Amino acid sequence: MSIYAPLVGNLWLTLESYGVDPRKVIDKQIYRPGRSSFGNDRITFEDYDSILNRVASYVPDPAIGLRAAEHIHPSHLGALGYAWLASATLRAAIHRAERYSRMYNERLVMRVEESHDRLSVSYHLATSHPRPHDVGDANPAILLRLCRINFGRPLQPLEVELQRPEPGDPSPWLAYFGPNVRFGGRANRLSIRARDADIPLTGANEELVALNEEVLRRYLLKLDRHSILNRARLGIMEHLPSGRITEEELASTLNISKRTLHRKLRENGETFRSLVKQVRMGLAEHYVGNDDYSITEIAFLLGFSDTSAFSRAFRDWYGQSPTQKRKVAAEKREE
Repeated sequence: MSIYAPLVGNLWLTLESYGVDPRKVIDKQIYRPGRSSFGNDRITFEDYDSILNRVASYVPDPAIGLRAAEHIHPSHLGALGYAWLASATLRAAIHRAERYSRMYNERLVMRVEESHDRLSVSYHLATSHPRPHDVGDANPAILLRLCRINFGRPLQPLEVELQRPEPGDPSPWLAYFGPNVRFGGRANRLSIRARDADIPLTGANEELVALNEEVLRRYLLKLDRHSILNRARLGIMEHLPSGRITEEELASTLNISKRTLHRKLRENGETFRSLVKQVRMGLAEHYVGNDDYSITEIAFLLGFSDTSAFSRAFRDWYGQSPTQKRKVAAEKREE
């Protein structure tokens, strides 16, 4: 498990904001601006936590998590950050972040909950952490910062719950989050108004979202290459344009026997057919949402013999033809 290395860039800027030379804190073998982590875009939790401990020794500020949030930039999150900037609404952006959160931090569990008046995001760490309160502050604070960047106007949270005990001087938290912040909670949670979550954003760009989501999907598949399911999904994705991939071909791609593939898929509650369907459905929705692809091209990319076969399958999956779905999406964009 690991962390997306460009996130160290956020710590770099945070240190500079305190007047600390980041080179004294962050080892050059781990990160330097413009060079990520020297050809490897991920670093271990051990290395990242070591940096956090050194940062805290140079900057003993209990509100450092808030300061770090002030210096986050969407580019620190790679393709997820760019997809965030191009999202149609905050609701879409937040759900996208939840879906791909493992891309930037494999031990962070992000959960989105919705009700009639609010959208709430909570954060939990899957493993222990040497500085839980700093990280507990930083995650909802970073989310609020990113929301404010997209929102383009003042955004006040409906409620903020933090697990940290109330600090002696809560003014930095009140200044950052507003008056509706509560300490000593059961989770680190940020809630925004549902009506704010659904306001159309001026930076919305479906083409950029589609482009970066494709990068994210492939990135996560490669990140999880140790998982037989994700290795199989990636193999299916790569072979579909060449025609109908068979179970034998997939097993060969994964360097295992057909019997072993069948057993491993069964152990994970899947079959070869169900996995092919999952991949096709996901790719179909993605491609149909991008006007750069004709329906004929999409059918080819998904390994269908002809357009009519693809259209029949798409209607079974989504209750409408790909042309109808594309038309509805275009009408919504014009509203």
